[in-house]
Amino acid sequence: MKQRWLVVFLGLPLMLLVLLACPPWATGLLVCGVAAIAAYELLHVAGKGADAAVYTVTIAATICQVILLYCCYAYGDLTFSAPLDPLWLAPLVLTCALFLLAVTRYGTERAVPFSTVAVGFLGGAAFPMAYGCVLLLRMHEAYGKLYVLAPFCIAFVGDAFSMYGGMLFGKKKLAPAVSPHKTVAGAIAGPIGSVLALLLFGFIGSRLTDYAPNYAILALLGVVGNLFGQLGDLSMSVVKREAGLKDYSRLFLTHGGMLDRFDSSMFIAPVVYLFVALGMI
Repeated sequence: MKQRWLVVFLGLPLMLLVLLACPPWATGLLVCGVAAIAAYELLHVAGKGADAAVYTVTIAATICQVILLYCCYAYGDLTFSAPLDPLWLAPLVLTCALFLLAVTRYGTERAVPFSTVAVGFLGGAAFPMAYGCVLLLRMHEAYGKLYVLAPFCIAFVGDAFSMYGGMLFGKKKLAPAVSPHKTVAGAIAGPIGSVLALLLFGFIGSRLTDYAPNYAILALLGVVGNLFGQLGDLSMSVVKREAGLKDYSRLFLTHGGMLDRFDSSMFIAPVVYLFVALGMI
């Protein structure tokens, strides 16, 4: 328990410092680190036969995609909701590199199975795309420092409500084969917590800036975002269960690894970005 609180008291202020007090490029570096570590953890758990070459091309593509995202938005002609065409480059190169390894090594002791190619693509293309939405939110022209907090409000407060709701009222299991501690009551309490968090988010934002919140849309985002977050949590749990592991790593001590702590955020950030890009919040 002491280790868990240590991670919270040290990690949370550092994350807020990077997101709010530093320039957007610092958020870009943070996203690079999070996405790269998440891709590494996924390959380590599910990438059968993955060696240094597979890790290298996957992590390199992850970092390059986030850098391209930052450069296209900061120095290109893209608007906040414009199509990010140059970002096709990193996933395309990653796909070619992974299949090149699979073709040239087929039938040898260093063979790269298709399952590992798929895992590498998921970690090297989908992860930076999803986590990169945090960077896009931070780079919003008017309310970047406000919007960037929304995914974490949905995730962290929703997780807390889900945990305590399950402890107090939970009897029926939600998906016992995937996550034995999750309950239906917790799954219902989670969106309630996320809605309350975003309503408070909108109220505080309106007091600190000229932001004019639409509380109905914020409530809708809280529900939708939390449901996607629960899907993200359960999705990454499936991978762990298939590998017979409890945590992806010990990066955050008893909190587990990057994919244990930021699995739901990965699914929530694109939802928040979509709401913002469409001008809904």
